[in-house]
Amino acid sequence: MRPVSVPGSFRQTVERYGLIPTGSSVLVAVSGGADSVCLFDLLLAVRRRMRLKLFGFHMNHKLRRSAGQDESFVRRLFQEARVDLKVVRSDVSRYAHRHRLGVEEAGRELRYRHLRTTARRFDCNVVALGHNADDNLETVLLNLCRGTGPHGMAGIPAKRGMFVRPLIDAERPDIVRYLTARGREWVEDESNIDPEYRRNLLRARVVPALRDVNARAVTNARRASGLAVDEDRFLDELASGAIAEAVTRKRCRTLIDPRKLGKYNTVLKRRAVKMLLPELDSQAVETMLGFLERRTRSCRLVLGRNTMRRDGEIIELKRIDAR
Repeated sequence: MRPVSVPGSFRQTVERYGLIPTGSSVLVAVSGGADSVCLFDLLLAVRRRMRLKLFGFHMNHKLRRSAGQDESFVRRLFQEARVDLKVVRSDVSRYAHRHRLGVEEAGRELRYRHLRTTARRFDCNVVALGHNADDNLETVLLNLCRGTGPHGMAGIPAKRGMFVRPLIDAERPDIVRYLTARGREWVEDESNIDPEYRRNLLRARVVPALRDVNARAVTNARRASGLAVDEDRFLDELASGAIAEAVTRKRCRTLIDPRKLGKYNTVLKRRAVKMLLPELDSQAVETMLGFLERRTRSCRLVLGRNTMRRDGEIIELKRIDAR
């Protein structure tokens, strides 16, 4: 089978997942790196045929000396294309320190917040991001290292709300070859080779090793993620049914009937707990399952910002900070 070209992968992904309806107003996030420059180039190519209104977004994280150069590059890129661009400068380090977050997590949180604000400003119904198949595999591997379940194996979704990823089925080396053949320039973020970031270790060492094991490792991982998405949705439907039968919500309280929930197998009980309290890690979920199975008629458990109190046959779940 002949490999699909990057433009071909882009078209197939957009059509398969219905990412960009004809006539959409699209906000494209461009960092200046190869992935986002490729995405912008492809959107420009289909703009007239799909009757798209394009707008750009760039966030200067103020984390590197070269951040200003990246911003200038992106500004020139959009000026040449005559597409409106919104540039946001945000002190990610200060935000991370203030909210006790890692720099990567802080940058992601701020980026998505500003993307939503900018999309409203330009009245965009689609926000296009440049994640690719290599990013997906790196995410799955990171999730595996954390002890993920099926949801983490699903990797990066092609679509989540207004956010879409038309390059999620394209591999990074193919994207670079496409841009080179097109004579397109891009900028390299030196933080992408900083070994202090876990993702960079996977990118530099693990993913190349997996390609040595199987040249189609990245593509195969993407296909496996697609299967995991389907199974994840199916299990969510079953778990939602269990919640509907065993859980009653009353204002700031959640009442759980452990007898009704106990009729379901451990997989669905675990998923139901995770759906009720998404912030719990796998160990906390198991602790809560153990609490649900206790026969003691009066007991209490605190997990993070949640308290569980058993009174007779019913367990009351409540946020500690709830009024």
